[in-house]
Amino acid sequence: MHPNVITTTEQLNAFCSDLAAAQWIALDTEFMRESTYYPNLCLLQIASDTVASCIDVIELTDIEALLNILRDPKKVKIVHSARQDLEVLYASYNLSIEPLFDTQIAASILGMEAQVSYGALVEQIDGTRLSKTESRTDWQRRPLTAAQIEYALDDVHYLGTLYIQLKSQLEEVGREQWLAEECQQLTATDTFVTDPNQAWKSLKGVGNVERRYLPCVQQLAAWREKRAQKSNRPRRWLLPDLNLIELCQMDPNKITQYLEAEVPSAKSKENEIRAQLQLVDASIASRPEFEIMPPRLAREDQDKVKKLMQHIKATAEEIGTSSTLLANRKSIDRLVMGKTSKVEQGWRKAVVGDALKLQLAALNSETEETQIK
Repeated sequence: MHPNVITTTEQLNAFCSDLAAAQWIALDTEFMRESTYYPNLCLLQIASDTVASCIDVIELTDIEALLNILRDPKKVKIVHSARQDLEVLYASYNLSIEPLFDTQIAASILGMEAQVSYGALVEQIDGTRLSKTESRTDWQRRPLTAAQIEYALDDVHYLGTLYIQLKSQLEEVGREQWLAEECQQLTATDTFVTDPNQAWKSLKGVGNVERRYLPCVQQLAAWREKRAQKSNRPRRWLLPDLNLIELCQMDPNKITQYLEAEVPSAKSKENEIRAQLQLVDASIASRPEFEIMPPRLAREDQDKVKKLMQHIKATAEEIGTSSTLLANRKSIDRLVMGKTSKVEQGWRKAVVGDALKLQLAALNSETEETQIK
């Protein structure tokens, strides 16, 4: 019988010995990142069909025995809404886990709520209602209470049950490949590792920035990302998104006054900010990487998007899956604009992409005929 919380190498080694024969491993993490750029892993919850424990990574400095098991490509790793867990494991141990079975994605494929919570899914499949009392725990504090430990273990205790039920249902409808493709994309490291030169694309409000300012936004966002990574501090502590964008559209003579009034915390970095703004080469404004989806499409294109979205909704209802999983608004916007869209790739192509392209071609022909008349 293993302890609920493993804090010694001896305990971990014994636990890993029992995991060695497991075909699947349920996994969850508890971490903090309010004051850091990188997530700070505090607890790692692991379960199989025979054992379950919390691995206290604050007390344990060496968990290589466990990492070796998690790297095993023969063992399925079960996680619910895995993106953040994958990010923290990669940041902490350079660990990428495959094959992955994300129970939230599996549920979505089967027509359940697109972003169904772990608790809601457990209640729906197992009939158990989980406690939420420790959801705001400071997981860095020690010792952990009995309630915190029970809460943490609950996050993996039911994953095996979910896996067995969802896997069986996916096999019944022939959609195992859908999940395999979605999870493979999710485990690609570029999914949760930010390239500083691409950081500008995630800024809140960047879609409304005039094209001529985008080179400046890209340069300053890249500086902020590198600075945040190096100092391991949140981006917003250096410079919030809104202020970053406003600085790029501002008269250089007003920067000092603006920082003093709006972003006092960034005043000490004024020289660095000015240096980044001066590095911008206006000639790069015409480069393709600065193409951003316009905030509004032309009226006739909006009508096409609306009709294609109706087709997606109808298809999702017909085959019993999530419409947002089939295609989101952004992917349809891109299709209508003639840009590469995810509906043209992988399992989506046969399920909905080919039909959407045919319907779009018909809509485009109608538009051309109307314009000729």
